[in-house]
Amino acid sequence: MERAIRPVSRSAFSRFWRGLFYLAFLSVCVEVGLQAFYWVTAGDFLFRRVGLPIYAREPHAGFGNRPGLSFDHRTNEFHAHYYINQAGFRVPSLDLEYTLAKPSNTYRVMILGPSFAFGWGVDYELSFAGVLQQLLQERGFAREKKIEIINAGIPAMPVRPQLAWFERVGKDYMPDLVIQFVYGSMAIPNIPEPQAAVDENGYLISLKGDARQHRRETLKNLATVFYGWVLWTKLNSPRSRAQLGERGGPVLGAGREMSATTDFDPTQPAVREAMYVYNKLAGIVQAVGARLLVVYFPLSYAIHREDESRWRLLGIRDIQRQTDFDAAFVRHLNNCYIPSIDISQQLRRSAEINKRLYFWLDIHWTPAGNDTAARAVVDYFTDRP
Repeated sequence: MERAIRPVSRSAFSRFWRGLFYLAFLSVCVEVGLQAFYWVTAGDFLFRRVGLPIYAREPHAGFGNRPGLSFDHRTNEFHAHYYINQAGFRVPSLDLEYTLAKPSNTYRVMILGPSFAFGWGVDYELSFAGVLQQLLQERGFAREKKIEIINAGIPAMPVRPQLAWFERVGKDYMPDLVIQFVYGSMAIPNIPEPQAAVDENGYLISLKGDARQHRRETLKNLATVFYGWVLWTKLNSPRSRAQLGERGGPVLGAGREMSATTDFDPTQPAVREAMYVYNKLAGIVQAVGARLLVVYFPLSYAIHREDESRWRLLGIRDIQRQTDFDAAFVRHLNNCYIPSIDISQQLRRSAEINKRLYFWLDIHWTPAGNDTAARAVVDYFTDRP
């Protein structure tokens, strides 16, 4: 009886391993095929869609743009080229440098912020900085003076570490106007220590030591995960909205972690923490004799209704409540004599005429989004004394 059973057992065991090997081989073939499809459609590797070797170590903020960089950024949604001068600023051409001593016939604007300020996904002339300079000059904002934009935007840069850089380095450029970008939530954390570092290849690496986050970032480079996510969000939005609409916890996938908000209250710990940063920023800018404008804008879920489903999967629960919270925060800043503007309404009006202001898979502004944001800021300045 034992001799009759053993061959059957070995056969089942062999079939199991053959089947497992076949599934693994099939998965590899699908992955290679989808990676090749991404290369054909985007002209670059999938892993370079988000993580780019464009950084250098910086003593005050922890990291900055790599000096002297000329980088071609391709995805299946856009193609952009980035130039970084020797001071680490994004510029329209590599030969453009700025002197610390500001020319007497120049009105200097410095833009602070993360990738939206940097102009991720668009060429310089189509970025916020490029459009802003053109519009301010056309409207005679500084009268006979030449408008000079210093784009100090750095992808993935939080407000607080960059403020440390501005206090020690940026202010020496003596800007006349400082524009600070804030997106997603006005409740920014007061964490002065850098949360990321730069490896020897110029890639940004998290210092949080979160193994789960590292695994998630690695999985996003797999084509099967990438295209599976696209398919899921497009086909299962009603189901996902019902299942995940009440989930709590932080909002991920926005370039930074954002806590789910409640009704605005100036005494809230998160608000008080953020106000410390805004007050410090305002104080440093005022000390150098410059004007300050904090520019707030939401992410795509508050502008394009078709984007709600995928953001709900990432933790967004109550869009209207988030919108009301940030609008109230902007009003509070203005009441505290920190000039601020919420450009959400301008973005919504522009989106209503069938303009796609944010890329679908990438979270950043399209050329139309950059143009709308720049016009909203220019209108703010030119419609008032």
